[in-house]
Amino acid sequence: MKRIGLFIIASAILLSCSDNRPSSTSEDFGTLSTGGKTSLITLRNSSGASMTLTDYGARIVSINVPDRNGKLNDVVVGYGDIESFEKGKERFMGCVIGRFGNRIDGASFCIDGQRYDVVANEQFDGQPVQCHGGFLGFDRFVWDYKLLNEENRAGVRFHRLSPDGEEGFPGNCDCYVTYWWTDDNVCRIEYRATTDKPTVVNLSNHTYFNLKGSDGGYVMDHLLTVEADTSVQNNTHFCPDILLPVDGSPFDFREPHRVDYRLDMPNRHLEIMHGMSACWKLRDWDGTLRRAADLYERRSGRGVETWTTEPALLTYTGRGLSESIVGKYGPLEKYGAMLLETIHFPDSPNQPRFPSTVLRPGGEYVSVTEWRFYAK
Repeated sequence: MKRIGLFIIASAILLSCSDNRPSSTSEDFGTLSTGGKTSLITLRNSSGASMTLTDYGARIVSINVPDRNGKLNDVVVGYGDIESFEKGKERFMGCVIGRFGNRIDGASFCIDGQRYDVVANEQFDGQPVQCHGGFLGFDRFVWDYKLLNEENRAGVRFHRLSPDGEEGFPGNCDCYVTYWWTDDNVCRIEYRATTDKPTVVNLSNHTYFNLKGSDGGYVMDHLLTVEADTSVQNNTHFCPDILLPVDGSPFDFREPHRVDYRLDMPNRHLEIMHGMSACWKLRDWDGTLRRAADLYERRSGRGVETWTTEPALLTYTGRGLSESIVGKYGPLEKYGAMLLETIHFPDSPNQPRFPSTVLRPGGEYVSVTEWRFYAK
């Protein structure tokens, strides 16, 4: 099964070089244990760069971009076959996370005085916590999709209706996630949602990156810049506790630094999270599309800028990855990948100091993130 998935990805790279027009195509990607059929979607641009996705979890499978010498390679760390995406140890590879991305402390929240208890899939210090939508989050479903083609970009629009009461969330939540792959190697993700009851919505994408390419390796020697003066210190439930200035901390990336440049510094947040897992409050957030971060890998010359309408950026540097997790190019390694996750703050429904994640009937949830790949 893994060989089949890897063959499909490799074929997509080769096919991307045979046509100079942006295009979107789909093919069979295998069958889930439930009997559900899945598809692999390939988006390719006029330069030969491409990305592949699957309708299972509306997730990214690969992104193939050039290094400084023009050599294409896959910068996404993860699985390459549907069996691994369904049953693998690392559940959230490349997927859309929702209905509420990241954590809700106490696995409960109130809207207009009404309490809602959502399904807890984690527990800390004896207290329930929901993470990434519960046991049956958005990653566990096959989404409907429609292929899109425009002059300078190719895309796919995924859709699913999250029913009232799913994992404890109120309201029928109608969700669309559109991925565009442009001629200038930009992955643009557009999220939209409506509801028929007040609910909370916080969607994001959980793709792991390593700009070195398919050979992988230690990701924390990448150079990171973050447009933030403030970071979050978590409580022992991995939910926001204190907002702190980044000055003098391991989270000061206002200028480019190796991700691990202060990893051994005594720090309460690093201690709680057992390593580099950080959330930043982005500077001067106003809901418009703004640059959040830049990640650059010196050996290959590949880089990616993250732009978003979201107020926060979260990263996790793969401390839980290990050789026991076999990805599309072989066993993974600890600190072999990292997230560039744009998001509203974790636990926002319980913390009024953060921008609201409440969506009401008649309103629309709208969020945009772009990963702008480059080489120098």
